[in-house]
Parts: sequence; structure tokens; C-alpha cells
Amino acid sequence: MKKLVFLFGFMLLFAIHFSFGQNDSAGIADKNSEGIDSVKRNKIKIYPGFGISLIRNELAPVFYINLGVNHRDRYEVNINTSSIFFFEREADKNYNIFRNTFLNAEFLLNFSLLNGSVKNWNGLGIGYLVESKGQYFRDATVFLYYKRKYRYLSIMPGIMLADDFKDVFPVISIRL
Repeated sequence: MKKLVFLFGFMLLFAIHFSFGQNDSAGIADKNSEGIDSVKRNKIKIYPGFGISLIRNELAPVFYINLGVNHRDRYEVNINTSSIFFFEREADKNYNIFRNTFLNAEFLLNFSLLNGSVKNWNGLGIGYLVESKGQYFRDATVFLYYKRKYRYLSIMPGIMLADDFKDVFPVISIRL
């Protein structure tokens, strides 16, 4: 719980820094003008989401909370937490639910600057396991991924370096 409170505080400071850290170079600008100074420089994006991941031949639901900064639709910097849920059946036919939470950082670029109607976001991300329950990830685990963001959907193929980098396997996630 302390880690999640620390994470929320860190994300809040990150958002405040990027939203108020940029000033107009001309000092006082006319907000009704059509010039480049009237364009908002940064947009803060905070949203939850869900998806599904294929990890070690097992489908697992994923829930995440994202905090990001979008700079003039050119690039995005995001920090998010994603919780992956694994289900294990016991001998008495009851299920145990194990949550494994990753803290992720990602950088996305918009490759469609000439065509403003269709966004073409691509980027790289890295995640670190901050909460491990069950036997899926025992030691330090890192998730390296490529992210292709469509209008309402993101596809994230990547590799997971698990158990102090001794075990390497592919992962694919689809997130809404």
C-alpha cells in the first residue's frame, strides 16, 4: 500500500511539473490569436483501462491506470501501473487470485504529423515488477515492450525478463 501511495504522489508531481513548467516566451500573449502561441503546449491524460495478456501460454486479465503528458500531439510520456491477475485452482476446486503489479514508463512518438486526422502513435516501454503474488514471478522481473496505439486499442508485444533475468519469454498484450 505504501508503494501505491508513493507512486500516486510521484505521478502527481510529474503531472504538475509538465503542466505548469512551460511558460510563454513572449510573456503576455493574446489567447484569441490564431498563432502558434495560442496552442496549448501540454495535455495531461489520466485514465484507467483494461485488457488481456498472453503470458507463458496463459491468458490473464490486465487492469491499469495511466498518467501521461502529451506535448502538442508530437510525443507522449506515460507512467502507469498495470496489474496482471492469474487464477490458480486448488485441490478443493476453489480458485486463488494472484495479482502481480508492474510500474511502467513509456515514450510514444506520433509519426503522422503531416496527416493530422489519423494519429500514428508508436513507442517503447519498460516495466518493473513492484508487487508479486503467487509463483509466477519470484524475483526481479522486467518487461520490455513495443506499443502501437490505435484509436481505442493498443497492441503491446514484448519480452519479459523474469526471476533475476534467468527466464526470458515473449508476451503480447491487447489493451483498451
